[in-house]
Amino acid sequence: MPGGQIHRAPRSPNAPGPDPDGERIRRDLVANRNLIDVRTNTSVWGVFDRKRVCVSDGDASTILTAKQIILAPGAQEYVPPFPGWTLPGVMTAGGAQALLKMTGVAPGRRIVLAGSGPLLLAVAAQMAKLGHQVVSVFQAASRRSWMMLPLRAWQAPQKTLEGMKYFGTLKRTGVKMRYGRMVVSAHGDQRLTGISHAPVDASWRPDLSRTETINADALCISYGLMPRTDLFQIFGCKMRFCEMRGGWHPERDDQLRTSRRDVFAVGDGAGVSGASAAILEGKLAGNAAAHALGACSDACLEGVSRRLGRALRRVHTFGAAINQISYPRAGLLDLVTDDTIVCRCEELMWKEVRTGIEQGGTDFRTLKSATRLGMGPCQAKFCWPSASRQIARLTERAMKEVGPISVRNPIRPISLGALAKKAAVSG
Repeated sequence: MPGGQIHRAPRSPNAPGPDPDGERIRRDLVANRNLIDVRTNTSVWGVFDRKRVCVSDGDASTILTAKQIILAPGAQEYVPPFPGWTLPGVMTAGGAQALLKMTGVAPGRRIVLAGSGPLLLAVAAQMAKLGHQVVSVFQAASRRSWMMLPLRAWQAPQKTLEGMKYFGTLKRTGVKMRYGRMVVSAHGDQRLTGISHAPVDASWRPDLSRTETINADALCISYGLMPRTDLFQIFGCKMRFCEMRGGWHPERDDQLRTSRRDVFAVGDGAGVSGASAAILEGKLAGNAAAHALGACSDACLEGVSRRLGRALRRVHTFGAAINQISYPRAGLLDLVTDDTIVCRCEELMWKEVRTGIEQGGTDFRTLKSATRLGMGPCQAKFCWPSASRQIARLTERAMKEVGPISVRNPIRPISLGALAKKAAVSG
């Protein structure tokens, strides 16, 4: 998808208008189409011998090899389990934004957005600007932390101005901003009909004695982003954990190389820093890869690296300030009740998973064997982030000791027909 989720091109006249960065990316691809092989609707499903990359377009499978590889797998939203989160009408904020851009249709008539981070503001502002009824936006972080953001991110005035525009749109359209509160449960029978929210302390632990309830038929949840790491893991790249950067991500050097000298990591998949950082990192890694192939001189590499490095430091300062406000706090783990489903694929409730942890399931493989957590189609991409945090809490260990999910081929679903039909071999 040229431009990624943030710069996705709208496909409906009722959708938000295209953004300049996304349009520029797509124009550059068209202008250089004789040098770039763009394959849309194609995904990597496996890596073999840590060098042969297998991709599929749904109809056939192709094996690719390369001397230098740049991985930009992006990120996914973090949504901790809470009562009612599996009801129809509850979705991620990013999913609601994709729906809006693809069809121009809002996810409901009375919409609530809740969680943490700037994505909530962007999606709420886009919906409100198009005339959709956004009932309220709940930010778990305090009002003071948001008001202090311009002081912490003064090196990125354009991004700060963009955020102020979102706040201005919400104020102008009458959308209520509620700080220091989170949604603690969603209600409904066949679909969402309302939500309950409560104030939280500095660790985001909710005060359930002060719960309030409002009617809503759409709830968009997002507690920041997590890097998608399966490609890095299957390539054998060294990983590290940093809560401020979304969790597990690959180690990189100044040129954005991973521990694999022929594999580069860019964008939110390498540690959440935002769309602006992803563009700059892509340029930096591209020049470093070209230099490794002899297509870029030492002087060219040094000049480009110096210029992009300065710009990246400014953008990363803004990203770090945002992450400081919105990274997941420990109180989110208090939202689950015994009957809350924590693994949607296998329909496992928290009491079953907790029992598995208490009986020795303190790493991914053991808990998976004991409870079936992570055996569904998502391969633990959605359940393990919360489950691993619960393990760390219950066993009083650091997240780096608990570890990431285990990855093996196929890392994406592939049909037997596509697997049997080999389209081509490229090298």
